[in-house]
Amino acid sequence: MKDSSIIEKVLSRRVFDSRGNPAIETEIITKSGAHGRAISPSGASTGKNEAIEIRDKDKRYNGKDVKKGLELINNEIASLLIGLSCEDQEGFDKILNNYDQTNQKKRIGGNVSTSLSIANYLCASNLNKTPAFRFYAKSDRLKIPKPEIQIFGGGAHSGNQNSFQDFLIYPINNFSYEEFLGSVYDIFNYTKKILNKNNNFFGYCDEGGFFPNKLDQFDICEIINEGILKSQLNPNKDLGISIDVAASNFYNGSKYNLYNDKIDKIELGNILSTLVNEFNVSLIEDPFYEEDFDSFALLKKQHTKSVKIIGDDLVCSNYNLLSKAMENKCVDGIIVKINQCGTISETLDTIDLAKKNNIQTILSARSGDTEDVFLSQFAVAWDVDMIKVGSFSRSERTSKWNELVRIEEKL
Repeated sequence: MKDSSIIEKVLSRRVFDSRGNPAIETEIITKSGAHGRAISPSGASTGKNEAIEIRDKDKRYNGKDVKKGLELINNEIASLLIGLSCEDQEGFDKILNNYDQTNQKKRIGGNVSTSLSIANYLCASNLNKTPAFRFYAKSDRLKIPKPEIQIFGGGAHSGNQNSFQDFLIYPINNFSYEEFLGSVYDIFNYTKKILNKNNNFFGYCDEGGFFPNKLDQFDICEIINEGILKSQLNPNKDLGISIDVAASNFYNGSKYNLYNDKIDKIELGNILSTLVNEFNVSLIEDPFYEEDFDSFALLKKQHTKSVKIIGDDLVCSNYNLLSKAMENKCVDGIIVKINQCGTISETLDTIDLAKKNNIQTILSARSGDTEDVFLSQFAVAWDVDMIKVGSFSRSERTSKWNELVRIEEKL
């Protein structure tokens, strides 16, 4: 153990995320002065099985304050971490989990453990004066993962729970990151022009995408297809269209309340099949309620060659839930969110399991995110297939796209 790697200080503070809500930021500082700093993001659309945040639930900040979490770090957890080597990430995370001893970080809080774990991970790369994307590289051939960028938002990200949550685009095959961003710019601005022309522009969602007025999922996908063609590109050949249904958000226990209709899982499946067959949708995330493994599997079987089925709430970045999803043959890929499981080590275990079984990995931000850019660094280091951090507006989103521009220059 290098003396320079020994943790000497653990600092924490209240900062604010992109929705203006309190968030936990922590710093890990070693004897040599190396440091790592990270803010834990927060989701609006959360899975039943993901790590649970600690919030104060009192009058201040509408119950969303994080004073309890900060006190927990300062009064109990910091002393357990001081004296460790920042280079022992597994040992660091093991202490967090041993303190917690619950399945969903109910004692320590997912926002506490996430900020601590990421800060330590960054501290080790900074100690070695190497950017995280190189220091933690899983491959000798580093590359920019395919960006999945939001054009439209809805659902929990817009205050309209009864609609699909994300409509996005991504490059299909070999791509130039710079050229792809240029295409996104064209499509994004074409979309806004069409919305304004037809009085369908209502505002922006949490992740920066357009919140349309009086448009359903078919109308939205039609506009995206038009935008791709206007950019002299071809849907399903040059650019793919993906949707995050986030179906659990509009499921009432027996029916799906989609817009003004109450439909069953068969009717929802038919809508999704139409989007695949007629509107060039080639990737669908969380198409059904998060515990309906059978419906996921059926949709995957029906569209084996034409669409990828992705699990987010279904899996919650959880190793055991991913194992169950693979046993049931219901996903082609998974969303990976560090704060769903609460530590770097658990996140990497899930990614490793996915890769060993040819399950696609999509590293994702949260709707309540921050200016931190560590996700871009980790996406390259961990050799994930795709990265999803939101739209082409709002600086907590573009900061991560811009970091990938900088990284690409160094590859």
